[in-house]
Amino acid sequence: MGGKDSTAKTRRLTFYLMREQIVDFDAALDPEKSNTSVDLSVLSGVDGRFHYVSPPSDPPSWVTYVQPLLTTPITNILTSSASGLLLLRSNGRIFALTFGFGRSLLDLSKIEYQFGLRVALNRIEPTQIRSLDTKTFEDMVVTTSKQVSQSAELPAFRVDVSTDILRAVTGTPRDVSLAKRVTGSDALVLNVQTEPRDLPKLCADLLTAYGEDHYKADFGWIDHLKLVRDSSVVTLLNAAVVNDLINRDTTNTHLAMPEALSWEDIDAFKIAGTRNVEYDDLDLDEYLQQLGDACADITIELLRTRSVSVRFSRSEKFDPRWKLLQCLVSEQRVADELYVLIEGRWFHISTSLVDQVDSFISGLPEASSPLLAAKPGEIEKDYNCRLAGGASDRFLKLDGKITRPGGATSGIELCDVLSSDGELIHVKRKSRSSTLSHLFAQGNVSAAAFVDDEVFREELRKVVCKVSTPQTQGRWLALIPPAGEVVDRTRYCVTYAVVTNARPNSNGRDWLPFFSKLNLMQQARQLRTIGFKVAVTRVAIE
Repeated sequence: MGGKDSTAKTRRLTFYLMREQIVDFDAALDPEKSNTSVDLSVLSGVDGRFHYVSPPSDPPSWVTYVQPLLTTPITNILTSSASGLLLLRSNGRIFALTFGFGRSLLDLSKIEYQFGLRVALNRIEPTQIRSLDTKTFEDMVVTTSKQVSQSAELPAFRVDVSTDILRAVTGTPRDVSLAKRVTGSDALVLNVQTEPRDLPKLCADLLTAYGEDHYKADFGWIDHLKLVRDSSVVTLLNAAVVNDLINRDTTNTHLAMPEALSWEDIDAFKIAGTRNVEYDDLDLDEYLQQLGDACADITIELLRTRSVSVRFSRSEKFDPRWKLLQCLVSEQRVADELYVLIEGRWFHISTSLVDQVDSFISGLPEASSPLLAAKPGEIEKDYNCRLAGGASDRFLKLDGKITRPGGATSGIELCDVLSSDGELIHVKRKSRSSTLSHLFAQGNVSAAAFVDDEVFREELRKVVCKVSTPQTQGRWLALIPPAGEVVDRTRYCVTYAVVTNARPNSNGRDWLPFFSKLNLMQQARQLRTIGFKVAVTRVAIE
């Protein structure tokens, strides 16, 4: 790499690549953020421009909290958050280098998605990975960061290539002249000794790396999701999600933070359009309720421009962090193809993955026991009571009967309702406050404990004796083998009962979001491996 000097200071640089259509520096900037611009020296030989913001220094928020305890006022503790952004042109493309909080000056809807990730995967030695960040999109977004104490291969991170979406990677490049360590997501982070005048040459090398496909040998699964670039398809998808929001239909759409922030650091959220309402969580149903009749005015342009702000515990001010569109997660179908809105961009889910998941889920049977319809507003506890109470000879309610396996630090519930046919029925109302991923995992954990832990079963037998009648007690105890007996797993079926008003279509199971079906497939495969049957059924709301 040009300009490298063994005595030069290593500097950490963050690179973004603007989309190919962005040919003007002004178009790369967030139009809502004011800043000061400085032209680059002609002598530098670099085609670019620098932008910065230097806010006034203010006392940190904790000063006002501590001050009442002190005898003298604190006046000399101040903080400032400067922002710098260097825009430069290389090989006909615009690159953005951010300093401090300089990312806030960029229009992030115009950056090249996964630029840093692809450069990193094309340059990193596959056996020298240091950390991986993944996201799983279900009815909530699960962000996971995994690090190892020393560089390792992909299997060490236990990534599930069918459910995990790779968002960031850190590792050692094959050619350490690029950098000793590379981190890539949408941005690329390098520790380099490159002189400022040599940045265009470095950017040209990064552009070459971005266009390569070496990553497919070890990381080809990241292409399960492909960015939709056809504007006509994007228009159709945008119209579909806007229509859902206007009609307050959140069946396929919810809100989630587009980046991992520590909940411990967050005090509250604000979403533009609802005046001074503060939200404890990003809740789409609550937001639409606060909008009221203004839901009818929602457009894709409003979603692109309305800010979502965060107030951190270390600050008294709300920081406009994202646009509302970036926080929406939505699944939509166009011409039998499945698309998902993630971080303001539409992605096409590979047909092979969709077919694999749909085929598996459609092959799961319905509950063999006849289940009641739920009542509007009925909570799970009341539904379980009504189900078991109406047919006490067929169902036994175990909801809330927590049993602690031997050596466990927390209790496990075998199921919500046990049927006389050996169905372990787990009931969950699909709503904004409860996630199906928890439901599916619960069935797996309890089944494993039922098979492997004799203490767990003995405790269960005590529970059964308490909650069953003398007439039915023997029948229920016959379903819970005592210690010393082997569990005949073929007698049991883990049945997931999802209470929802979402209507099934011709595919039968599309009342479940795709990523929930993907998670269910993984859990069901594990249950089948240990010998259990699995069923899933929709409980309609009257």
